[in-house]
Amino acid sequence: MSGNLAACGKVFLAGEYGVLDAGRPALVAGIDRKLHARWEPAARLHLVHAPTNLVWDGGTAPPELRFAARAACLARSFCGPGGDVRIVFEDDLSAEGRKLGLGGSAAACVLAVRAVCAAAGRDAGDGAIVPLALAAHWAEQGGAGSGADVAAAALGGVLEVRSRIPWRSPEEVMALPPEQIAASRPLEIRRVRTPPDLRLMLAWTGEPADTRALVREVRAFSRALPQQWAARAGAIESAAEALRDALEAADADAALDAVRGAAVAMAALGEEAHAGIVTADLALACALAASVGAAGKPSGAGGGDCAVIFAFGDEAAGRAEAALRPRFSVFPVVPA
Repeated sequence: MSGNLAACGKVFLAGEYGVLDAGRPALVAGIDRKLHARWEPAARLHLVHAPTNLVWDGGTAPPELRFAARAACLARSFCGPGGDVRIVFEDDLSAEGRKLGLGGSAAACVLAVRAVCAAAGRDAGDGAIVPLALAAHWAEQGGAGSGADVAAAALGGVLEVRSRIPWRSPEEVMALPPEQIAASRPLEIRRVRTPPDLRLMLAWTGEPADTRALVREVRAFSRALPQQWAARAGAIESAAEALRDALEAADADAALDAVRGAAVAMAALGEEAHAGIVTADLALACALAASVGAAGKPSGAGGGDCAVIFAFGDEAAGRAEAALRPRFSVFPVVPA
């Protein structure tokens, strides 16, 4: 018995940083750029990162496999006998060796849990796979993150995600019985309808982002100045809700306005928190998109990686891509 698995890469469409507050929404898309893995039963847990030939079969995991190792161990505890498996991760959601910030660590956690459950013959379902993968990912991040990237990796499509993570520390969640973690509901998730003429693309800046450092800076700002944080998070939340409503109503103009509003809200947060969320390159990508009737904003934490560009219809998407390509690598993406 063996098999092939895939998990979606993620693109944040709106709600970044705001979603770190329990109950505030983020819009995230699981896209057609995917992480792939092969699995087969083994005598023990054995992970291989094929692009680098790195291997983990116990002890301290190399950076490329540490999220998957944590998730595989948690899933092995949940599944019991039969959960030992060899997993070969065949790619890492990069393009031409370049990290794009598409949530490879979240996708690896999802694949690790699915592979262990499959090897054990346990039909866990997404209701258990998502919290197990999220707990491992959240703990390996040091108790940070919203979990929206895990939802996108597991479920695909455009989702509205609200975080309800109840755990206070990695130590707390990792001490819980795995059955309790699997039965938890740390995320509130619903699918968002999108119009058929929506076109998304990523404009890659060429600079990787340090998401954990940016989140730490914003967290410090929220603790030091809670009223200012509430105002900034509220603006981000309003833009995310406006984008959700516009997409579901197939109102292209309102959607583009909401994207631009989300970009402004993220920039304001970066200025007040003294965090480099909207870099010069990200601002340029958004400006170039706006100049041809599209709209853009930083995707994810900002600080590098990609701007996500919204256009409606092939003609508008073509104009946006032509405007961006002289300065950026451009990757069209589709919700999977």
